[in-house]
Amino acid sequence: MIKNKVQSKVAKAFDKKLSDAVDTFTCEKLIYSGDFDFETQTYPIVGDESYSGRGVLFGSYLKDMVKPTDYQVTDSKAIVLQNEVTGIPQIGDVWVTSKGDFKVVNIGADPTGSIWTCQLRKVST
Repeated sequence: MIKNKVQSKVAKAFDKKLSDAVDTFTCEKLIYSGDFDFETQTYPIVGDESYSGRGVLFGSYLKDMVKPTDYQVTDSKAIVLQNEVTGIPQIGDVWVTSKGDFKVVNIGADPTGSIWTCQLRKVST
């Protein structure tokens, strides 16, 4: 009940009051099998997966009292509604955004299970 209420109110804010701060992202990644191929020294690719979503992607940790242990000054904080993302983000995923590619370094959830907080790090090209 509270989860639906939180997601509904934040989604409305994303559409109206926060619309200038909201960005979209996509992620496409390969799925590997668990069988290591010793000849090629790789795991075979068995498929791919993609997901997308939107949220406030480029927040800052600069004023937070508690920062992630592997925090870097250039990292960004993303706040995304779980019901606005078409898949489950994983550490190591690369999000393609209007401001470039960002790797998910860390993921946390709020107590209601409605919002993910992701630590993003710019991927150098």
